[in-house]
Amino acid sequence: MDNIYKFKANTSTMHLQHLNNDKQFYSEDESSELNQKQEVYLKQISKPPSKMSHFSQNLTGYYTDDSDKDSSRDVKRGPISQKLSKFRNLMNPIEGDIEGAQEEQEEDAQTDITHSNYEEPSNITIQSSKLQQKLKQYNNEQIFLVKLQRNANSDIEYSKSKQNIQGKLSFHPFRHLIYSPSISETTFNKFLRLIQRGLIYAKRCLKEPSYNYIKCKALVLPEARIPKTKTLLLDLDETLIHSCSARDQYQTSILAVNDQGEQARIYLNIRPFCLWFLQQMSLLYTIYVFTASSSVYASAIVRYLDPKGQWISGILSRQNCLETKQGFYIKDLRIISNKQIKNMLIVDNLAHSFGFQIDNGIPILEWHDDMNDQELKYLATYLMEAADQENLSLFNKNRQRLLDLIEYKFD
Repeated sequence: MDNIYKFKANTSTMHLQHLNNDKQFYSEDESSELNQKQEVYLKQISKPPSKMSHFSQNLTGYYTDDSDKDSSRDVKRGPISQKLSKFRNLMNPIEGDIEGAQEEQEEDAQTDITHSNYEEPSNITIQSSKLQQKLKQYNNEQIFLVKLQRNANSDIEYSKSKQNIQGKLSFHPFRHLIYSPSISETTFNKFLRLIQRGLIYAKRCLKEPSYNYIKCKALVLPEARIPKTKTLLLDLDETLIHSCSARDQYQTSILAVNDQGEQARIYLNIRPFCLWFLQQMSLLYTIYVFTASSSVYASAIVRYLDPKGQWISGILSRQNCLETKQGFYIKDLRIISNKQIKNMLIVDNLAHSFGFQIDNGIPILEWHDDMNDQELKYLATYLMEAADQENLSLFNKNRQRLLDLIEYKFD
């Protein structure tokens, strides 16, 4: 998660080649001091080529959301291995206790058999049958009790350790940026550092595009079936879904077809509470997906998530982003001509994506395949409160305090 991919579709910069100089987006500031800061940020978030790059061999622009946000296998394995080892620590002692209980039961059974040898021969069959029934009942009851007791002890220990971690984090000045009630200290600090680096890059390295450039990118978004004042823009990859390869564990796969009729299969994991989140938020906001992936890729996924078009009113894709010289994609809300900035919020797992409207941005914890994740569930509570505010950007600025995070010093 700390690293970010930098790759481009073959045609990702073609729209820039036909613009006049006054419409060119020069992205990063040219000053030497800021360039040095930019280079530091780029080193921190540099990343190897995308695992989804096989799409580009056959289909132009078939990439996961944000060239710079597709997480590497090493990053993905980190938290997963921690979770597996955590479960192993809980399960192994249980299995050990069960085996020990079974050995004791076998010794007791052998003793019973020895005593039964003194019975009359005619009673051996009956005694053996009774013994087997007794042993079976004993096995079931004892193993169940061992499991129950060990699970109870493990749950208590795990709950205590969890409470200690949450106790430390509950006083953290930026604990509010994680919406779930529980989060590991390691994951939390990793998330904060990533967000901070994205904000620093946005504030100190990005250069504002010209008015003419924004004007040439302007578009009018379709309205929801029931028009709403407030607008919610949602990132796709690592926010709502995670796309992976066929070798990885995935929940479902869908087929994307480009304008030339070429096909590519997309393997997906859907974030927990995603569909519920879309359904609930569509009652309060007009929802759009804003992704840095290709429109073909995004459309295929949105059709899968919302086949009837009840929740998501439109899609902004890579062609609607501003691409920097370093290949990062910035989602500038000023290109949406029929919406007011003060009435918009954008949710993304990378802070530099909303670098020109930080007050409107809501960073979210990057997601891959953790089915215990609850970020969308608890983010909904925050967005419900925000929907009642007259000025979303002002409310979000005061609650998120992202500009304060830029100056935050880690221990």
